[in-house]
Amino acid sequence: MPSIKRSITSELFIEIGVEEMPSGVIAQTLAALRENAERLTKEAALSHAPFEVFGTPRRLILYTPSLSEKQEDRIETLMGPPKKISFDAEGNPTPAAIGFAKLHNIPVSKLSVVQTEKGEYLSVEKKTIGKPTSAILKDLIPEIIASLRFPKAMRWNGTISFIRPIRWMVALYNLKTVSYSFAAVKSGNRSFGHRLLAPESFLVTTFASYKKEIRKRFVIIDPNERHSKIKQGINDIVKKVSGIVEEDDALLWKAAYSTEYPEVICGTFDKGFLTIPKEIIATAMKEHQGYFPVSEKKETQNALPHFIAVINNKDKKGIIQKGCERVLRARLSDARFCFEEDCKLTLEKRVPALKGVSFQNKLGTLYDKTERIVAVSKWIAQKIEAVTPAISQQGKGGILEEVRQIAPLCKADLITGVVREFPSLQGVMGRVLMSRHSESEETASHLNADAIEEHYQPRFSGDALPKRLLGQILSVSDKIDTIVGCFGIGMIPTGSEDPYALRRQGLGLIQILSSNRTFRPFFLPDLVLESVRHYENQKISFKTNPTLDVSQFLKLRMVSYLQLGGARHDIVNTVLTNKTLIPFPPCDIFAMAEALSAFCTKPLFNPLITCYKRAARILVSGLNVKVNPALFKEKVEGTLWRSILEAVKEVDIRYERPNFNGVLEALATLYVPLNQFFSDVLVMDPSEEIRKNRMALLRVVVNLFDRFGDFSKIQEAGEANK
Repeated sequence: MPSIKRSITSELFIEIGVEEMPSGVIAQTLAALRENAERLTKEAALSHAPFEVFGTPRRLILYTPSLSEKQEDRIETLMGPPKKISFDAEGNPTPAAIGFAKLHNIPVSKLSVVQTEKGEYLSVEKKTIGKPTSAILKDLIPEIIASLRFPKAMRWNGTISFIRPIRWMVALYNLKTVSYSFAAVKSGNRSFGHRLLAPESFLVTTFASYKKEIRKRFVIIDPNERHSKIKQGINDIVKKVSGIVEEDDALLWKAAYSTEYPEVICGTFDKGFLTIPKEIIATAMKEHQGYFPVSEKKETQNALPHFIAVINNKDKKGIIQKGCERVLRARLSDARFCFEEDCKLTLEKRVPALKGVSFQNKLGTLYDKTERIVAVSKWIAQKIEAVTPAISQQGKGGILEEVRQIAPLCKADLITGVVREFPSLQGVMGRVLMSRHSESEETASHLNADAIEEHYQPRFSGDALPKRLLGQILSVSDKIDTIVGCFGIGMIPTGSEDPYALRRQGLGLIQILSSNRTFRPFFLPDLVLESVRHYENQKISFKTNPTLDVSQFLKLRMVSYLQLGGARHDIVNTVLTNKTLIPFPPCDIFAMAEALSAFCTKPLFNPLITCYKRAARILVSGLNVKVNPALFKEKVEGTLWRSILEAVKEVDIRYERPNFNGVLEALATLYVPLNQFFSDVLVMDPSEEIRKNRMALLRVVVNLFDRFGDFSKIQEAGEANK
């Protein structure tokens, strides 16, 4: 390992001034800037204090209060040829030793011999004197900048690309300017303030002076400070208008990364637009303009005729506010027109038009997909009503009747003008139209309009799950249809490629099935097979039958969900192994993992697992012998057999309830007789008949454990924490 010589340190400040960058790339660019600086300075053998990064739409800043003034001196041990071929029998150097010494410009007498795992080798110590940092930075800083990568980049002034054209660069080290050129722009010691409020250049001498000067020029370089300023401004405004703003941190950060000196203003719009559903108003504000909608404080939280905008300027005369209001008025006018036109047709009348909209070239139209969703949803509802009669009391005709009413309509809003304008309102618009057209009727359609919106949930990580059983059924049917169809035509997620978000949909499906015990009658392979069957009914051909691949894919989503919940990896492996042979519904798998996580903290757990593993190791494959009590020679054999029979009875009862904590408690009753059995009995008895009978006893024990999972995967005391 090279030795390190410490040296004195000085601050490094770099600013890259650019034309306005998109807000969505700044955070990851700053993270990459810090990471690249750390990596490249380490490679250059420059010690430093932690790097800090700051940024606005017009500048990227890298700073460290201390960077060593020279590279660390390094002493490296360079290995040469083996000693045995470097000297002859008389100890004279061979050409191998002479050549190695000549390569490093030293006499053979200066070579050392070191002991390695492979034997003795010649070596030489080489000292590298560190270069001054000032001499290194002129090449290192351009390398740091060039190593940044962007989703989309621009080219100008030649072949170099960057997120936006670079207009100026500041580079100071040890109070001196670091001279270099990048993208035909030369570095210097002059920066610029806010583009509109203080566009003049100013001299930079230190980072401390820069922070004071840049703030005077209406630039807040810290994104976190801008975020806090915006949040406080919003809170101040909503108090004045007696309203509230729904928390939306993503929109807050978008505003913070879109401004250098954020100012929060409040605008108004015509109350006549409040006839539009609040979801449409909010989406028009957020997605198109980046505005924050304001709602009532009341429980209904109806929209108020106000909005909050974050601007990158001062608006003392209210000119910008009026401009914002004018733009929003046009947006809301378009939204109102689309909505009023959409209200002229019910969802039922829109369904035939789905025949003209492709879901996927090889998987048919949205109408075809809707038919498959309806069929799978009916199958799920029928099984639920057959197993859980209480569910059939829901609504007026039971869950199956609700499926018949709502499932055919779940995709009808995709061809509305509002959804074409605002795709994020899919499902929401369906719920709104269903409610509007049935608001005067006491019908199941009106009561379950929310299920149309819910069937898209969860839409992203952390999103809510459908609350209603109908919404859960539709969501499961929709997601399994997409997954099976894509796997059937070979569109399987690979690496970062997942155009139909199958991983997210698979995880959402698992979350729904595991969150409601009503879905206990459903095994994943059965659900996949049912979906495949309805593709076959529509004469849609697959490359191969996707049943096995989809089941394995969903099993991996179960692994992800269990790990997200904090389950130990060995417990996850235990409860999921063997489940292809003895299927369990997802809700049971998660209950098993929870029960096993609690059980593994008990004192008896490790001794019990040790006994189980000993029994499993003794067994030989192919043993197919039933236990014969008449062959018992020792008292402990009978004791163990009676304990096994009692445990089998208890396990069966507790699986049926289900009570997986109880299952584990029943298995734990086998520890004492099983441990005594191993102490008092020689399993590998000389008599083949006795030996096989004793192994048959152990086979019953192992099979009983294997119903729960593969306990050989469990890491015993100390191993699980490695």
